[in-house]
Amino acid sequence: MKSITPVILFMFILINSMFSQTDFKVIKVNGTILQKTKGTSLETGTVFSDKEDLVFRSEDASAAVINSKVGRLVLTSKNHDLASARSNYMPAMYNISSRSSSISANSDLGSLFSGKYVVLERQSIEIDEKAFPMDNDHFFFLRYVFKGEDINKKLDFLGDTLIIDRKNLFTVDGKPIPSADNTSIKLFYHKGTESLTISEFDLIFPDMNQFKKEIKVILDEIKEKPAKEKIREIGSYINENYGKVRTENLTTWLKSNFGLKLND
Repeated sequence: MKSITPVILFMFILINSMFSQTDFKVIKVNGTILQKTKGTSLETGTVFSDKEDLVFRSEDASAAVINSKVGRLVLTSKNHDLASARSNYMPAMYNISSRSSSISANSDLGSLFSGKYVVLERQSIEIDEKAFPMDNDHFFFLRYVFKGEDINKKLDFLGDTLIIDRKNLFTVDGKPIPSADNTSIKLFYHKGTESLTISEFDLIFPDMNQFKKEIKVILDEIKEKPAKEKIREIGSYINENYGKVRTENLTTWLKSNFGLKLND
């Protein structure tokens, strides 16, 4: 049998590369991005080829996409060539620890509740009782703005555990409200007759219907990875697209909604 000549081999590789493609699945889209060949908008769950010509309707439009082999990428109007995005992409680091640490100082609280802080429906935070006792006269409360008025909401607690619950937080006069006027919120610690200002930050509660779809896309693409890597990948995604999230809150939420356990 005759051997394949270098010219034929080169042509075979060239033709194969021209027709081979890598499919990506959309996790989340900000703004409007169209597939030029189909004229349809990208949305969570959309699958498209790396050879697709994407049309960005605005300069600030972006899309988080994923491929099981390539990984997760962010496409923008200035960087939407998938080959280029692939070479430049560096995934964010997200530390996972099975240990929960209690808050023992004002600086710890101020550091935790800063910037964009994500709560997945409900979160429990262990507080050092010596530093911050919690009872009828000692408690934490949040202040947000609703319809132009300041609303003070006392946070629930159980023993030494502080609880942030979206349902309880967003009620006014016993009636639920969709959300505050904006995400800016202040945290206070009340003791006796005085209230200590801890910090001001952005409290982010993702839209759970949309958020679950985004997380399912990621999990479907990385289903072969161990649980620890899945949690790290999802944690990095949340950090990049929503804000910082506590490991304890994330692992509890993933176990409850997707049956994912840290030690699997």
